[in-house]
Amino acid sequence: MLRRWMALVLLALLPACGSSGHGGGGLLAPPMPATVVSPNSADHPDFLCDGVEDDVEINQALRRADSTAARTVLLMAGRYHVQRSLIVTSSLTLRGSGPATVITLADNAPSMLQSSGIVRLKDDARRGTAKRVHLVTLEDFIVDGNRANQPNTIEERKYGFYAEGDSLVFRRLVARNCAGYGFDPHSTSDTIASKDITIEDCEAFGNAADGFTLDRVEHSTLSRNHAHDNDRHGFNLVNASTGLTLSNCRSIHNGANGIVLQNGTHDIAIQACELRSNALEGIYLRDADGCSLLGNALGGNARSGITLRLADRTTIAGNALAESDMGSAGRAVVLLDSAMVNIVRSNTIVSTTARQGVLEAGTSDYNIVDDNEIDVRSQHIVLIGPHSTQSGNILR
Repeated sequence: MLRRWMALVLLALLPACGSSGHGGGGLLAPPMPATVVSPNSADHPDFLCDGVEDDVEINQALRRADSTAARTVLLMAGRYHVQRSLIVTSSLTLRGSGPATVITLADNAPSMLQSSGIVRLKDDARRGTAKRVHLVTLEDFIVDGNRANQPNTIEERKYGFYAEGDSLVFRRLVARNCAGYGFDPHSTSDTIASKDITIEDCEAFGNAADGFTLDRVEHSTLSRNHAHDNDRHGFNLVNASTGLTLSNCRSIHNGANGIVLQNGTHDIAIQACELRSNALEGIYLRDADGCSLLGNALGGNARSGITLRLADRTTIAGNALAESDMGSAGRAVVLLDSAMVNIVRSNTIVSTTARQGVLEAGTSDYNIVDDNEIDVRSQHIVLIGPHSTQSGNILR
């Protein structure tokens, strides 16, 4: 009886042996090795680059990875010189080795007008909407567009990163010195919107247009990204993009707006971001509705801190605005221009140069301005809409 009881106990325990993944059970399969690319033969790479048209070897590696279980290409530390786009298709990961991995566009590289992007997430071997890619991850490398040695036009479309598709992750990447946009998740009116995109801990600077442009993108998040010293906007959300959240991002010293939402973009949340020293507005909404601007810090922008133009149903709350740049003299810190049914609440608004703290203009109406602390030298609040109201504001 004792032997039978012990046998039953052992039979009960056997299915659980090695199933937890803890300890030294040894039943878990080892991770599949990535396809390795390097300019250094000492790394014993699968593909060795020689510094001339390295896009050939990297694209070969991506095609090989497309047929392996790992589905990952690892770029070892070093500088890679490319002439044409790196094509990343569905279910692939392209991973660098951190800031020591730099992909540089060669001098006077061919136009990318027909295939935008130095790193391109689109399957050009397919037709129509099947070109869109899915489940792609890019992380831990730098793209240098070498714009000083390219034709001086963004129409060449030599963008840092271009993408069309769903479930795409951009993590710890840098797009610098590109003759166009740094990051451009994209879709057009005759295709399906790009969705579920994550961009985090990325940086864009020195680009000829915007640092980050999201064109018809839906249900995506941008967090802890830094756009600075780009020729145009830091962040540009355009063409009916919707359901996006920007949090803890910085946009500084850009040639136009820190963040702009425009052309039918709607239901966007901008929260805990820093917008400073941009050549136009800190945050500019034009034909963008149903947004929320919460807990942001703005200062030193050359025009208004926040402007809503033809933008309705937006909440501006808990922001700290300190707009005393000489370029903002005579402007309002918060401008509502032909904007309706908006709330300006619990903000701190300070300026030694602005003419108004909060100003309605054009056909603005039905706006609520309440519980703000406003310290300006001239008019604190100017409302022209017959149905607009103000209350509980502290005026200094």
